[in-house]
Amino acid sequence: PRLPQATTAVALFADIVGYTEHCQGLDPEEAYLLLCEFYRHAGRATAGHDADFVNHFGDAVLAVWKNEASLGLSALKALRCGFTLLAEIARWNAWRRKHGLASIKVGIGIHAGPVMLGRPLGGYGDGASVFGDTVNIASRLERQTRRAGADMVISEQLYRLVRATAPRAALLDRFTGAQSVTLSGRNEPIDLRYAPASTDAAAVRLSPLSPSH
Repeated sequence: PRLPQATTAVALFADIVGYTEHCQGLDPEEAYLLLCEFYRHAGRATAGHDADFVNHFGDAVLAVWKNEASLGLSALKALRCGFTLLAEIARWNAWRRKHGLASIKVGIGIHAGPVMLGRPLGGYGDGASVFGDTVNIASRLERQTRRAGADMVISEQLYRLVRATAPRAALLDRFTGAQSVTLSGRNEPIDLRYAPASTDAAAVRLSPLSPSH
C-alpha cells in the first residue's frame, strides 16, 4: 500500500461551541439533523474555496489545503473559507430563529505546517486522513475562541503567510486581537491572532465572497 505523503498544508478546524449542552434537549433524530445541517453548510464553504481534503467527526469539521503552488495561497483560501463558513452559519441561524430554534455558534482555528496526508496503514478503514502536529494546533486554536470571545483564531504564522501573499487583504483587518498563549499539552507558547465575535447580521454582510478581498 502507498504510504501517506509528507507535505506542508493549511488546516482549518471548525467545531460547534457547546454542542454537548445543546444536545441535552434534543432526541437522537434532532441531533442527527443538526449535524447534517452543519456538515452541509461546512461543505458549501469548503467546496467553494477548493479544499483538498475534508473530514467530519462528531460536531467538528477538518478541512485541509495542500501546498502545491504556494502555501500562502492555500492560507488565503483557508482564511476566506473560514469567514464564508461563519456567514453560512449566520444565515442558518437567521432561519433557525425564524422557526423558533436556538442559534448555533461555531468556532474556527487555522494553522499551517507539515502534515502526512493519505490513507493510514493497519487494516481498519480505507479513507484518507491527515496526520501531524499542524492539525493538533488548529484544533487547539479553535478551542481558544471560547477564551478570546472570538469567532476565529489563527496562528501568527498563518497571518504572515496571508499578508505576504495578499498584503492588502481586507480579511486581515478583522484580526484586531493578538496574544501569546501556551496551548494545552504544549511546552512552548504560540503567537496567535483572533477575530472578535460579531453579530450574525455583520457576519452575513462581511462575507468575503469576491476574490478581491
